[in-house]
Formats: sequence, C-alpha cells, structure tokens
Amino acid sequence: MMTIPVHLYISFAVLFAFNVVRLQASQACDRGVVTGRNYLMYDLNPAEGFNLRRDVYIRIAVFVKRLQQHGDWVLPPWGPLPHWKSKDIGEQLKLPWKKFFNVESLVKYVTVVELSDLLSDKKTLLVNQLIYLQHFQDGWNDEKWEEKYKFEECIKKPPYWETKGGLVKGWFWGYENIEAKNVSCLSFQGHYKKLLPILSKHSKTSGKVVMIDRGEIPLHDDYGGVNYWKARRSMRYSDHLYSLANQFRREFLESDDERDDTLLPSDWRDESVELKAKGGNYVCGHLRRQDFLYGRPSDVPSLEFAAKQLEKIALLLDLQNIFVASDGTNQEMEKLRSYLSPKFRLVLYLPSFETRKEILDGGVAIVEQIICSRARHFIGSFESTFSFRIQEEREILGFPSNSTFNRFCADGNNSCEQPAKWKKVM
Repeated sequence: MMTIPVHLYISFAVLFAFNVVRLQASQACDRGVVTGRNYLMYDLNPAEGFNLRRDVYIRIAVFVKRLQQHGDWVLPPWGPLPHWKSKDIGEQLKLPWKKFFNVESLVKYVTVVELSDLLSDKKTLLVNQLIYLQHFQDGWNDEKWEEKYKFEECIKKPPYWETKGGLVKGWFWGYENIEAKNVSCLSFQGHYKKLLPILSKHSKTSGKVVMIDRGEIPLHDDYGGVNYWKARRSMRYSDHLYSLANQFRREFLESDDERDDTLLPSDWRDESVELKAKGGNYVCGHLRRQDFLYGRPSDVPSLEFAAKQLEKIALLLDLQNIFVASDGTNQEMEKLRSYLSPKFRLVLYLPSFETRKEILDGGVAIVEQIICSRARHFIGSFESTFSFRIQEEREILGFPSNSTFNRFCADGNNSCEQPAKWKKVM
C-alpha cells in the first residue's frame, strides 16, 4: 500500500453505491464522512473518449446489479475529453449527465444521482480506499489466459500526490473538495465480477467510499447478454437532444419517427422484440478522419472512395439524401460533396454557435448519432466506438442487420470484412 506524489492529469469517474443499509444518510461533517451508505468511485484512463466511456458505464451498471440489487449510483460530471476540441464555446468541464442523457431513464435500471448532489452538503468528500488497477507486468499468452488479481508494487506512478496532512489529492474531475487515503495498486486480469471479493469486505461497515481507478481494464460480465442490453436500452438521451435531432430530420431530411417507424415507447422497459424500423429516406455514413488517418490508414477510405460507397447504397435504395457525421474538417466535407454526383444531396449537421454553446461538443455528437440511427441505411467506420453506439441504437429500434452492421472499406477493397452483428437480447 502506498501513496505517491505525481503530476496532475485529466480524468473521468463514475461513482455508484455497492451497499445500501437501512440507515438514512446523515449530514456530513467537515471531513466529508458518508454515513448510511457505501459508495464506489470509478475512474478511467484520461485518453478514453466519450463513446468508450459509455461502454464502461454498461460494464459498471451490470456489475452493480450483481454486487447489490438496491443502491445509489452517483454519476460524475463529463469532460474535458480528447475529442471535445472546440475552443469557442467555453469550458466543457463538470458537465452533469442530464446534459446528455435522461437520468430518469437510467434510474429504471440502477438508481443514480449526480455527483454534485452528493457533494452539495459536504465541505470535503473523503475516499477511504483508492485502488489503482494495472495490467500484470508479464502479460499473458493466448494459451494460458486466466482471471486473476494481486496487490503489488505500482508499475507506473498513480496520478495522485500526498498532502502535508497525509491525505491524497488528484484531479478528481476538477473538484477541490475531494480527498483520498490508502492508495494501493492492483494487478488485474478478468471480468468485473472478479472484483467482488475485494469489495465485499467494505460492505461489512457503512459509510465507506472506495475508488477504483483505470476502470476500463476489467471486462464485461455479460457482454451482449440480457443485462448488457437492459443497461444499454436505459441509456436514453436527453429530451432536448432528441428534440433537436427530430427538428433537423423534419426540416432537412423529410423524416420523422411516425412515418419512419422509429418511434419508441417512453419507457425502455416497454420495448418489445417486435419493433421493426423502416428508417428515413436517407443514407447515413459515419466517416472517421483525424487520428484514424494515421492510426488506421489501411482501414480509412479516401474521400473520393467514401463518396462512391455512399452513392452505391443510395442508388440501390433509390435515395437522394446522404447524411454524413464526421470529425473531418469543413474543407474535407466540401471535398466529399464535390465527389458526389449532382443527383445526390449531402446533408451535414451544422448547428448555430448558440446551439453549440448550449449542447457542447458531446451534444452535437449525440444529435448526429440520433440522426444516423434513424437512417434507412447506415455505414460506419472500422472499430469506431461512435459507430458502435449508432449500431446499438439501430438494433434497439429493430432495423434489419444488413442496413446496420456495415463499414466503409479502404480504397481498392469493395468487399472488406464487415462488423460483427451483436443482436439485441431481451
């Protein structure tokens, strides 16, 4: 067990309750003692983007169900994140989940509250135990993979530093009134349920806050299973973002949920396997650029070849509108437009400055995802979590697999391997 002074880094966390007792939570004292409940605080590698973090949310949600059927999962703020690069719309920090998601919908799977609500009556929140996850130094080979964990020396210095009072400080999502003690490193390999023995000892007494850092390391307990899809289906977006996406579809794509058969019940628990979406009269392509251009050059098409693939599908379906979501520059999108035949109409989501400042980069991305999820046909980017989230939305809506699980091929390859089809289970 050790505490190590290190440099500050930007991080993200999720807090959730792993044990609830019958006692009511009382007013906290100056040192931020939590009484009546135990909470688990969860952090990720700061380099992880918005859509991968959403995947980790599902891992935690399913784990919480296994750990305790009743509890409060305290949500942290969003941001700043690697792909949120706009500099003209203000600071994207300490953003509540309700900015992007319908928290009332999340509550129907796991009881959640915002982090700011937990902190509102405390001068300082104290984390009683901070566990920093790491991969085993010697790794593993394909023939002998096994689930295991071991408390041992830290391979790299954890991103926290000790104060004069013996407690530990860190980024903690921009909040100054959170401190920790008892930092230890845990080499880990396995699924989330492997953490149960470690956490169970903390459930014997109430009023504990435990933090696990690098929470992207454990694997899903039920990937693609019933609990996975329940957690995923509960992740409805905020009503305001749906409203913006629906307004755009009506104005620019002659599309709405009623005519496109993409209307969902207000409660995700009322969804059925019989949902059969038709989609709007447009094709959607998610075209990753930026880091994919040098990180995955063999999987990214040129703009000209991407245009040909979009045209081919639009012709096949007798559609003229092509909507594209992309992290490419305005110049790249105009170049893409120039490669399309005049019979096709390229449509982009370009909100006003006022709207961008209101919904921020995360909101813009979600509006694009909503629009793509309602298209007649979708083409994604290879191994992009942005594309994965759209495919999940389309699977929830009941689109045919052949209109959902598709990807852009690189130049000269007209039959590249398409994405795996992860079907909804209810």
